[in-house]
Amino acid sequence: MFQCVFKHFCDAAPVCVFQDPTHHFSSPYYSWGSNTNPENKQLCRASEILCVECFVPIGNDTYFIYLASNNAQMNEQIAKEIETEFSIHARGGRLLVIQSSLASYPPLSKRKDSWYNEEKGGTQAKQNVDYAYLVNFCASLSLYYLMLEDDIVCASNFVSIIQRYIKGLKRSWTTIAFSRLGYIGKLYHNSDLCKLARFLLMFYNAMPADQLLEFFHKSNAQENAIIFRPSLFQHIGETSSFHNIQTQLKDPEFEEDFGDFGDFPPASCFTNIPIFLNYVPDNVCPPGKGIFWGTNVTSESFFTIVFARPIVPQKIQIFTGSAEYNTDILYDGYVEQGRFKINSEVHVTCLTFKRLGDFKGGLFEMEDTDNKDDIDCLRIHATAPQKQWLRIRRISIWVKKD
Repeated sequence: MFQCVFKHFCDAAPVCVFQDPTHHFSSPYYSWGSNTNPENKQLCRASEILCVECFVPIGNDTYFIYLASNNAQMNEQIAKEIETEFSIHARGGRLLVIQSSLASYPPLSKRKDSWYNEEKGGTQAKQNVDYAYLVNFCASLSLYYLMLEDDIVCASNFVSIIQRYIKGLKRSWTTIAFSRLGYIGKLYHNSDLCKLARFLLMFYNAMPADQLLEFFHKSNAQENAIIFRPSLFQHIGETSSFHNIQTQLKDPEFEEDFGDFGDFPPASCFTNIPIFLNYVPDNVCPPGKGIFWGTNVTSESFFTIVFARPIVPQKIQIFTGSAEYNTDILYDGYVEQGRFKINSEVHVTCLTFKRLGDFKGGLFEMEDTDNKDDIDCLRIHATAPQKQWLRIRRISIWVKKD
């Protein structure tokens, strides 16, 4: 059972830590901090994403959630819900929930500076203090610290991508930006967190977050921003988690999937699934890197890929759904390989099909480097109706070279 334990760090305000008193905390390699207003319904969604993406692959990393609401009773209730939802991680000490009393905050009154406006000023100042307290708490608890927010989605395998990038970076650095937006996706050496906390508190009501963080790395001899492209995190929704302010912030450089997409054998695609807007089959059909999005999936639904020339596939990956639309996957279905192209009434298709394998959790994977049989078609076939739409975001095929 989570209990509230007050702790002081870096000689700053006391922070209430909701944690299992029987657990003895060990220092992780990475720590991840997320600032949230518990009234924001994105919280449990974001926590679930990070638990799956971070905690499972790297068992010793720790995720910290700062509950920024002024309502202590609500914070305590949310902490209990988080403990119930993610009990394995909470009891293992890999998920800590913290809060601080509003009485410990500096004045959040209005300023007359040009950046400060009636709608956002006090909220932005409080957000700066919230993050100051969060990073202050996380100081000296790990080697690196990644700053996040609750209303985001993340790229696939972002943890290993960050690891590889840091390992290959030869120059010294203070801040690495894995997203261009505000506090999202900023990586720090944990040894710098006390300095960062003091810096945020010193200028909390002087300027917005993006300017503060820029001045911080410049004050630490990193003149230019180090920005990883494409971005690994994307802001979702139109309502900020802070006081319900409307925002349209999107990172145009975000890519959910990148890396080795395989080969790009020329092909054409067609489907009997009703198409949503302009998310047509050609978007995702090799060599396309777009999205197909369809509605009303039935047990007779299919999506067919017809190759311009026969190929010998040695590896196939088909991804459905996305981080932002994680329910729009193919729940029940399989993939077939086809041979002998024929002309139907509407499309070119294949005369015979043979089942290759099933989708599992919205993903189909096949690898056979010894395969020598050529094919003319691939067909995705649903086996049951589903209420959710179907979003095909990536079709990667590796073929045998001559």
